[in-house]
Amino acid sequence: MLTYLPAQPSRPVPGAFSAEERELLVEQFRAALEDAARQPEAGGWSDREADDEAVDAAQPAVDLVTLLGEMAVLKNELRLQSRQFKNTLDELRAFGGDLRAHSERLQRELERAREHAASIESRTARQFLLALLDLRDRLQSGVDAARRPPSSLLARLFSRSTRLANSLADGQRLTLQRLDELLASNGVRPMRVVGEILDPERMRVVGLEAAAASATVPDGTVLREIRRGFFHEGELLRVAEVIVSKKANRT
Repeated sequence: MLTYLPAQPSRPVPGAFSAEERELLVEQFRAALEDAARQPEAGGWSDREADDEAVDAAQPAVDLVTLLGEMAVLKNELRLQSRQFKNTLDELRAFGGDLRAHSERLQRELERAREHAASIESRTARQFLLALLDLRDRLQSGVDAARRPPSSLLARLFSRSTRLANSLADGQRLTLQRLDELLASNGVRPMRVVGEILDPERMRVVGLEAAAASATVPDGTVLREIRRGFFHEGELLRVAEVIVSKKANRT
């Protein structure tokens, strides 16, 4: 059985709030909750939506007409740039064609200049070599004349003049030898024609010599060489002047 004790009068607890203070604290706590409920949570969807709304509000609204107009302007700009690029490309192609034609023309002119220079050089070298061959002919004539014995009895008696002539002949022979060496170093070679059949491309007949009927030498055979022919680098430089054989007519 329970026994109820009479209620004791409440005594203030040391450090406890009064009724007015508790009501004031409750009101402040309620106001703080209401403020927290009105503000969005940090880092949540409300912040992102607010940022998107702020960005949308900062940018002007674009309608379809404005968008189509801007696309038309961009299309015209692209067409203009494409036309300018095509014109520039055509100009570059034309310039390249002109440059190629100019280069080909210069190449042809250069080839003609080279051929002309080579022709002039060949003619000059030919004339120079022919002049040397003419000098050689003169020296050869002097050497051949010195080889022949003096026909005059008076010339045979004067041995001093004979020795002088022999010395001059020796000098001419040495000069002729040096000249032949010079010609050989420049690609000039003598032509061998004695005993061969006449070749009109390399030889020119300056005389005929009758052969006996019993001779085995056929007509047109080169018997003697009046002026020697020469080749230069395998090409004909000077024709040979020769005397050919011709059989006597039988009666």
